[in-house]
Amino acid sequence: MREDRAVHSRARIWWAVAGAVAVSLVVVGVLLGASAEVRGRADEMGSVLSALAALVGLPLSLLAVSALTDRGGGGAAAAVDDPLEVPARQLARYWTREADRRELRKAAMTIRWRVTGRPVGVPADEVAGQGAGRATRLRLRGEVAGLAQTWRRLPYRRMVLIGGPGSGKTSAAVLFMCALLEDRVAGDPVPVLLDLSGWRASEERFDGWLGRILAGQHGLRATARQARRLVEDGRVVAVLDGFDEMPVEERAAAVTALNELLDLPFVVLGRAREFEETVAATGEPLMRALIVELDPLSARQTARYLPSGQPESGRWSVVQRHLEEHPGGALAGVLSNPLLAYLARTVYRKPATDPAEMIALAAGGFLERHLFEAYLPALYPGDGRSARWLGSLARLLERQGSADFAWWRIGWAHGRRVPAARLAFAVAVAVPWAVLFLPFTGVRFWVFQGLVLAMAVAAFRTDVDAAPVVPRQVRFQVRSFVTSVVAGPALFVPLVLPMLVPLLGGVVVTVLTLVLTGAAVWGSRTFVTGTARGVYLLARAGRRWREVEVPPVPPPNKPALAFLVSTAVLMLGSPDVMEDLRGRPPLLIAGVALVVVTVFGLPPGLLVGLGTAFARAAPADDLWDPQRSLRSDRLALVVPPLLVGALSAALPVVDAALGTGLFPDDVPPWVYPVALGLIGTVAVTSMVIFFAGSAWFTYVVVRAWLAVRGRLPWGLMPFLAEAARRGVLRRNGAVYQFRHERLREHLAGT
Repeated sequence: MREDRAVHSRARIWWAVAGAVAVSLVVVGVLLGASAEVRGRADEMGSVLSALAALVGLPLSLLAVSALTDRGGGGAAAAVDDPLEVPARQLARYWTREADRRELRKAAMTIRWRVTGRPVGVPADEVAGQGAGRATRLRLRGEVAGLAQTWRRLPYRRMVLIGGPGSGKTSAAVLFMCALLEDRVAGDPVPVLLDLSGWRASEERFDGWLGRILAGQHGLRATARQARRLVEDGRVVAVLDGFDEMPVEERAAAVTALNELLDLPFVVLGRAREFEETVAATGEPLMRALIVELDPLSARQTARYLPSGQPESGRWSVVQRHLEEHPGGALAGVLSNPLLAYLARTVYRKPATDPAEMIALAAGGFLERHLFEAYLPALYPGDGRSARWLGSLARLLERQGSADFAWWRIGWAHGRRVPAARLAFAVAVAVPWAVLFLPFTGVRFWVFQGLVLAMAVAAFRTDVDAAPVVPRQVRFQVRSFVTSVVAGPALFVPLVLPMLVPLLGGVVVTVLTLVLTGAAVWGSRTFVTGTARGVYLLARAGRRWREVEVPPVPPPNKPALAFLVSTAVLMLGSPDVMEDLRGRPPLLIAGVALVVVTVFGLPPGLLVGLGTAFARAAPADDLWDPQRSLRSDRLALVVPPLLVGALSAALPVVDAALGTGLFPDDVPPWVYPVALGLIGTVAVTSMVIFFAGSAWFTYVVVRAWLAVRGRLPWGLMPFLAEAARRGVLRRNGAVYQFRHERLREHLAGT
């Protein structure tokens, strides 16, 4: 719930602030008790650190204010008497435009429905209520345009609309939405069209899922808890499309879940065969629901529909006469499918075409294929590239095994990354380090560049992240930031532990080292064991390592891992940290140790925290617009490196302004800011892509690769939006789908 998350976020921020104040007081107390020499040197380094902290504090303060402000919309929702009024008006405008764009209200396609004769529903008296005689007053057949009126007369307002492929189910849903919204008065329920394929019925309650979607995707200014309450109160009518697109096991779970909510009004849409198979397999129909099935078009209905909305010219007279004379013929049989009738009307709408040729094509069994092949040229006259691009898109979806085109999955097919996506990953991982190693010369340059090349080859040949990276968004993560900041000093703790021997004694320091090491090992156990298990499985597989399914590795405990890495490095070759401090007072040595840990550990910890704490995976609630999610993921990749680069570049500038002399002045003044800024930006970019991934970066590289080969346009997102406007695609949240599955299957096979 957003309210709960807001409370927890505020609590975490206050705890972080309190912890920072406590650490600051400890540092100040130790420094005040140290000698003048320690305080003098610490004063110089502290000035730079304070200036850097001030630069860091500005964006953090803004983020804290933002987090402490209630952004859940609850106040705005409370100020409105009915939080559904604004979404209802928006939905009414949207679905009216959608119906006009589909020509559903001005075209004369009259699709009829009837109560199905399939054994998939409950008896009529259960649908009508307690009295069996009441069922006789229900309409058992009618036109799709009056479906909303029939639904209103149902006592429980639960309906299932089934039909074959291309039978007009989605068009019926659009007209149903328009009818409910057009006649709606304040307080009436609001219909919302949702895609059932996104619901995991076996894992999540329907009312909770619906409330979450309403709060995240439909402009409802309410928290998820408030949205769920609206669902429970019957204020929302769920129009659920895509029942047949759910996995088989999820369909059965969906029926069971909906039966647990007997008072929930809904309309479920799906293919007749899949719905009948689900009921037959489970023996559980949807309780209290009227099951209606769409009829195919009659020859007379088709003859009236084909010339509708066009100038009277007699072009369709031959076809109309043939349909009237041969209502059971081949042409009437093909065009009885509403989808194929729509394709025929679209293909032969231009005056230069001859609709009469459909008679011979239907007699030879070629009409259906011809309509699919001529549909895109009719929508994109003189533009062969668009049809080719849509065909490539259909084949990509077929390789992905999905009906949804999600831009962040463009680089995946058959469960693996395509070569262009692997190249993007290799470039993102290796090139930044190659840039950083450019200043080296001689043997070191070639050694480092060789390591970079090996890194690139390994990244290209390894199918890591078999699942696509989900889009991310810029959100400040307090816990990630705090653990990263603590990891900086933890990296230097093993180095300064020997300094404490004069003060605490060798035995105490040894025990302290063992305790800290044990705690670090325990804190990193899941990460270490997960990594070791993955390496073992890959090593045991040998040449067949690509076939191994490596379990996901839990994220590391950053402070514990930093401590262990530093300890391992020191074990390989520990410097004599006491060389310049021998004979000094123990308190002075302890002060130097504290200064080393804080002054040298906090800056890198801050930089890593800023590089990793400003982005998170976007929740499913926020994936409702493709352009917005694309921009959000791009911003999540750009912001942390730029912020770290700017702060790194500011460090020598602050040093020069304060005159602390941490950076030598034997080079031009611009060298250190540019070098540190470049290092910070490049290193964090590589780190973000390697550890968190970047869906936007992969999308850019793979799209460019496909565009160069002529398979997709350079401006892919505008092209998809235009295809949706023309009626070839439809947008469902942040993904695009072919409006007609049979069209997608045809394009994928050509």
